[in-house]
Amino acid sequence: MPKIKKTDLNYDDYSWTAVPGDDPTKTAADADRFSRHEGYEVIYLLNSLVGENKADLALRTRQICEWMVHEKLPATIQGRAKVMSWIGSNYKELSPAYPF
Repeated sequence: MPKIKKTDLNYDDYSWTAVPGDDPTKTAADADRFSRHEGYEVIYLLNSLVGENKADLALRTRQICEWMVHEKLPATIQGRAKVMSWIGSNYKELSPAYPF
């Protein structure tokens, strides 16, 4: 499974320091919240994504999803499950505009 790494990300403006009360080693336990500004949370979310029938995703697909979250995700959508659902619902429409 091609996992996305820090060096694969399109953006370099993420925070890599956990905020108070946020532990980067507990991303799975922290499943209900998501910060698009924290690099380790973005990587965890992107690597959690799967395609139809749990198919593996290409690195480029994960990068498109990163762009969607960074540039297009409405501020009103919070929580990992809601973000993942939004990506699934909007990928087909938004992915042709991927600028990288």
